Amino acid sequence: MAIDPVPSFPASPKRIGIAFDMGLSFFLRRSLSFYEIEKYSTPQDVNDIDPSIELRAKAKAEANDDKCTNLFLYLPDPPHFSAHGHGSQINAYILAMLDGTYLNRNVLLVEPPNDVSTFAGASQFGCPVDAFEDIHMKSPASSAPENWQIKENFPGGLSRLINHPTWLSGGCPMPCADTYTYNDWVRIATSPNAVTKPISCKESNGRTVNVIATGGRGARQYFYSKLRSNDDHFISNEKWGIRLGATQAEARIFSTLSDNAMFDYAVGLMIKAGFLRLQPWIARDVAMLIKSFDLFQRIGTNNEVYDSIHVRRGDKLIREARHEVGEVARITRAVYVATDDPVVVKEEIANLPNRIDERTVLWNDCHELSFYFNPTDESSFHLNGDGETGFRDGTEDTCFNSGEFNSNWGRLLRTMRVRLYTPILQDDGNSNDDEKVLGDVLSTYSTTLDMRIAWGPTTPRLPGE
Repeated sequence: MAIDPVPSFPASPKRIGIAFDMGLSFFLRRSLSFYEIEKYSTPQDVNDIDPSIELRAKAKAEANDDKCTNLFLYLPDPPHFSAHGHGSQINAYILAMLDGTYLNRNVLLVEPPNDVSTFAGASQFGCPVDAFEDIHMKSPASSAPENWQIKENFPGGLSRLINHPTWLSGGCPMPCADTYTYNDWVRIATSPNAVTKPISCKESNGRTVNVIATGGRGARQYFYSKLRSNDDHFISNEKWGIRLGATQAEARIFSTLSDNAMFDYAVGLMIKAGFLRLQPWIARDVAMLIKSFDLFQRIGTNNEVYDSIHVRRGDKLIREARHEVGEVARITRAVYVATDDPVVVKEEIANLPNRIDERTVLWNDCHELSFYFNPTDESSFHLNGDGETGFRDGTEDTCFNSGEFNSNWGRLLRTMRVRLYTPILQDDGNSNDDEKVLGDVLSTYSTTLDMRIAWGPTTPRLPGE
């Protein structure tokens, strides 16, 4: 699978210590087809994505030399934002993409050079086998694991997880690379009001580039300040919609919306364009991980319905969750539990009455519930992060039960389950889709896949809020 290069700076390889099963590496590389990897590249089904959006963006990037004069640089690392939980980092990334596109700019994802990163292996998202120099993949290995080196240009930071799309970046390179270092952009991104104070720099060819640079904290501050402002709030417009991948018809709809409906439509446009796309090595390893689930062995070939439940440690410590977990599981089925505290949740399940076996209980003397967990919850693995790896296959869950919308994972799940309704267009027989006019006006232009809140606030929040 081809990937676009991540805007970066010269870097030197970084040595790390890691234990790795060489046999597993070859198994991971050879056991999955391109189709299977593509299926696990995004949280949404491939049928929900319009691949022509990215293809058109790449063609436009190759044909247009003057597209990169107004840029929005998002630096996910400073100031120590990369130490936040994975859900927090992804939500901040979503907000930064909304900020940058609202400001009508190409948005670049900028990572620290490998030798500047504070993380072993140059990323908080671990080290897939692909990250290492090829010489270490030979059998027997050329050196001890503690001396293995990361490839010089292998994506680091948040870019090790996320494949940043061309429809957002415009295919633009780093601006003014001859005169501005990564540390210069960090200084600019962490200055007060960085989003509202763009700087100008000159390229080696004499062209002036207008640049906004910010980190996770600055992106959030700008987003929230716009939400709370009475005079300078977010106003939907067609240019913003086009930046998010909208057709002309969709952009016209978007320009009529406000408040929550506007943000739901914005997110729906991003999801239709293929957001959030994982790097191919992450997609491959997710596929392998899911196929290792005993849950997959039960439902993977039968298209069986199952429920997913998110139990957050903070909620568990505040309030007993056992009753709600039982209420959201409705009939005889499998229940996948996503949690950052698997030990405590497993203890709770073990204390449920009417046990049939170690994972199954008879609920209300009627419904059999079988609970399944991420098999890496209690071990170190570069995919499990906070211990909450979702389960998705052709047997996609029809309902996700979240603790509440106040958690980063709860907000992220809700954001990624937004879908657009197809515009109703009037056709005079001579117009293409972009020239057709809107037909009947719908009461709503987006929907959210089924999602139940077991306890806590039930009002959906804005993306990342």
